[in-house]
Amino acid sequence: MKKKAAYIHFSILTLGFNFLQTPVALAQKVPLPRPSKFQVELEGYASTSPDTPFWLRANQFGTVPLQSPAVVGGFRYTLDYRKKLATEHDSLIPKARLFSWGVGVNPLISVGAKSTIIIPEAYVKLKLGPMELYSGRWRQIIGVGDSLLSSGFMIMSGNAIPIPKVQLATQGYVPLQFLRSILSINAGFAHGWFLNSYIQNSYLHQKYLYLRVGKPSATLKIYMGLNHQVQWGGHADYLLESPFAINGRLPSSLEDYVNVVLARRTKEYDTTRHTSFDNLYRIGNQVGSQDAGVEITTRKARILAYYQHSFEDVSGVFFQNVPDGLYGLSWQRRHPRNPETFSVTRVVAEFLTTLDQSGAIFWQPNSYFQGNDNYFNHGQFKQGWSYRGRSLGTPFIAPYTELASDVPVSDFFTDNRVQMYYLGAAGNLTQKVHWTTRLAFSRHLGTYNQPFEQTLNQFSFLLGAQSEPFKSQKTTIKVALALDQGQVLPRAVGVSLGAMYSLD
Repeated sequence: MKKKAAYIHFSILTLGFNFLQTPVALAQKVPLPRPSKFQVELEGYASTSPDTPFWLRANQFGTVPLQSPAVVGGFRYTLDYRKKLATEHDSLIPKARLFSWGVGVNPLISVGAKSTIIIPEAYVKLKLGPMELYSGRWRQIIGVGDSLLSSGFMIMSGNAIPIPKVQLATQGYVPLQFLRSILSINAGFAHGWFLNSYIQNSYLHQKYLYLRVGKPSATLKIYMGLNHQVQWGGHADYLLESPFAINGRLPSSLEDYVNVVLARRTKEYDTTRHTSFDNLYRIGNQVGSQDAGVEITTRKARILAYYQHSFEDVSGVFFQNVPDGLYGLSWQRRHPRNPETFSVTRVVAEFLTTLDQSGAIFWQPNSYFQGNDNYFNHGQFKQGWSYRGRSLGTPFIAPYTELASDVPVSDFFTDNRVQMYYLGAAGNLTQKVHWTTRLAFSRHLGTYNQPFEQTLNQFSFLLGAQSEPFKSQKTTIKVALALDQGQVLPRAVGVSLGAMYSLD
């Protein structure tokens, strides 16, 4: 009997031990299903003008045609990083895996005045701990600010179709554990290709480093950092007669790449590879921004004040062009009120000024700095800081091809001295209907080289709504009304109507 009782007692203990250990074993051996999404989308645009209104196309990653009417349709498929179950406070919760991978693709067909295939996203990504490696093209904006409702970030705004690249970066802000998570780092380094561009075999160098002071849960957090972008290399027929190129070619060797990354001058003025232009102004079209922000998080709201200071040369790096840049204030309600009633959940106010540009005079005697920065234009790259005809930076510095026909044309960016006032807001109309509005008033002075005879004014407005009308919540209907009135953009009233269906 003692032997039998001991056996029963041992069996009960073993069963209890296995029962307690089962969730942990499952967490280690059975990963969660990989998150995936498949969406079909279709959207149409119409306007009283041949030009699509500003707010229907700005900051849409080049997916909305410049001309109306048009229809854009396609699908989006994403396979995201796999997670695992882990125990925390005696509960099983999803946790990131040390290593994982994902893919995404978003082909679109645009039918209208000019029919084309658009692929704003097609990428593969790998994750190892807090680091990830991307290859392809994907939607990304860079800077400190309100990424959802901004008028457009200063240097990388998401206004043009993404540039294909390879990037090694952190997954957002990564807290440094050895500093008790008081300091977090968001950094990236990338090499890209300006494919199908007006200049052949041109490259993109991109890097950014941002710091956040304050724990992720802190009431007060401070942001600071910078991003550096360079278009460099390549060759084109228009450069054959240029004194700023060698036989139509721009520097593109490994040594030149090192100079691009370090933003340093070449050792000599003129060689068989580069001209004095590359020595005086450094290789490539170099742009960037130095950003700062302060975030306050309370029980009811999140408030972010930010400043993106643009630079295009040494004078900008040393703030000789102050007060130029984008100033913003964002307010977000953390816990929405009764969703059955009208509410405001997010408000963004911004001010953009690019009037200074380190002064009107390019060459300043007895000064280390140069003026007349001539934002987004460049002596070697005739279409400046753009890709596929669209501005890579703020959409309020636009190529002449997007402006009204009677606006005087000088450089590709014929109007880069701008002041803009912006207000954006979003919220709920009912539980199933969400609204968004954007208003911008801007003043335009042309460039220092060719100023407008008088200041031109512009007003652009958008009111949009989207809803998930069915119980399954797989179908989203979107509608928007946009208006352009003024002297800079073609006058237009336009609408968009779209639908998206998820096959998850």
